[in-house]
Amino acid sequence: MNCVPRAAKASLPRLLLTRAQPQAEGFAAEVRAETGLTPLIAPMQEMRDLRVKLDLSDITALAFTSKNGVETFARLSDARLPAYCVGKATATRARALGFEAKAAAGTADDLAKILPESGVLHLHGQHVRRVLSQNHIAIYDQVALPLSTEAQALLTTGAIDAVALFSPRSAALFAENLLGNPASKPVLYALSEAVAAALPAGLSLRIAPTPSAKALLGLLSADFPA
Repeated sequence: MNCVPRAAKASLPRLLLTRAQPQAEGFAAEVRAETGLTPLIAPMQEMRDLRVKLDLSDITALAFTSKNGVETFARLSDARLPAYCVGKATATRARALGFEAKAAAGTADDLAKILPESGVLHLHGQHVRRVLSQNHIAIYDQVALPLSTEAQALLTTGAIDAVALFSPRSAALFAENLLGNPASKPVLYALSEAVAAALPAGLSLRIAPTPSAKALLGLLSADFPA
């Protein structure tokens, strides 16, 4: 269900960002530059590398469904096999780290369509909705964090106008906090249909037209112009 956001309050409306700190900081800078929102960063996940032994024998290509996967693999291994990435942002990061990367259109389904038939290793987080290859391994964990005291207080008083959600896991974690604050009704901005599907029904919800941070930023900019 797509709902038009509430009218802005007298003070600058606030956008809550619950994604991991490094990614949230980059998106927050774009929000400040292109929208009329004041971002508040309150990470509800922390990415931690897992101690794993990578066996790349018989592997000819890598599949990444997030930038976190690319960055973690680059720390774990010097190998730079051809990389198939879920979207443009992930592919851009992979190229910056030395991979020859090909980008899918933004979803796991899109990525599955362009993968080679064999020799692929899917590198992903501990919490994953779908594995894309018979060969796959979790190389990082998405450790849940409690919502910050500041964010919790603002949410309770209805002072959060919008929330940007970038993954099904972050959406589910945030929904637990929202259900504990029935008086708070921010507009939730989901990166994709998959993210939206992790939320309970009956919430004010907007979904980016394409599953990319750029599209989500455009939606926020249109609803909260600078």
